[in-house]
Amino acid sequence: MGDYDWDIQSNTNRWSDQLYRIYGLEPQSLNMSYEEFISRIHPDDRERISAVHAAAYASGDTYQMIERIVRPDGEVRYLSSNGEVMLDDEGKPTRMRGTCVDITDRVVAEEAAASAREAEVWHRQALEVNDTIIQSLTAGIGWLENGRTDTAVGHLEQTLAAARHLVNDWLRPGGDFGPGDLVRSVPANAADLLPIDTSDAAAAADPASSSEPAADGAQPRVVIVDDSDDVRALLRAQLEMDGRFEVVGEADDGTAAVEVAREQQPDLMVLDLAMPRMDGLTALPLLREVAPGARIVVLSGFDPLTVGPKVLAAGASRCMEKGFRMKVADVLAEVLQEDESGALA
Repeated sequence: MGDYDWDIQSNTNRWSDQLYRIYGLEPQSLNMSYEEFISRIHPDDRERISAVHAAAYASGDTYQMIERIVRPDGEVRYLSSNGEVMLDDEGKPTRMRGTCVDITDRVVAEEAAASAREAEVWHRQALEVNDTIIQSLTAGIGWLENGRTDTAVGHLEQTLAAARHLVNDWLRPGGDFGPGDLVRSVPANAADLLPIDTSDAAAAADPASSSEPAADGAQPRVVIVDDSDDVRALLRAQLEMDGRFEVVGEADDGTAAVEVAREQQPDLMVLDLAMPRMDGLTALPLLREVAPGARIVVLSGFDPLTVGPKVLAAGASRCMEKGFRMKVADVLAEVLQEDESGALA
């Protein structure tokens, strides 16, 4: 522990010998003016530390802070500092004095412990994914290869439900997340190890094969927003096969979705939540602003019970979960029949 006493008017700073040693300096080797002191604070901490001092200087209050310093040899140390401002009879600041404690060993130990806890969490999650997801998928694929389609679909449905349960467990407690928290570092397809041929889905989307002919007059115009190429292809195929809607645009993240919505002014949008650059929660109010006539249906892999209240509060008309037997076209048709309160028109 070292102590300091800064005379504000003369800008001279008396440091104890131990404080010089903490900073990696020979005791009393130089006058530690405020500018000299600030130059030895870690660059990323300087603005914050100056603000703490300025607030104490203006108010006369005591202060506490943790700052990083950089020694002459480049070593970074962590200090816990406290201080007080001394005032003259007129209430004008004259001195600022306090103590500094080198807490580097404690901080390093805490960071090591936190890293170990994080590694343990990743280890546990890897085991859960293996036991709950990978093995069940393996069984489903095996049944599919043996011609047991119904059994395979049952396994896949169970796997999807289990995966959603794991995601709910791993999300912040109580669904404590907001706009920006669901931004992906990479698009969904960037993780694909094998290319998936979606040509069959495109062929199936031929309007001539639609089981329900398009209604007379203009069809409701739809924009699909999802960072997965495969999901967008599937949704386009489903909607075009249904025959009641016209897909007029696609986007793979929230930023692109805003531009497409501004340009196309669709009647309906199908919106994913976890996407690169801008997530769905952030995009929702922007989409309502640039395309006020569009009804937005959120289609997400997250449990609607977890994310539903948030997306509805942000302006979505409906929240659906990705999974088996998604009747997106029917939901879009229902949404068009609802008024703004959600009641059927």
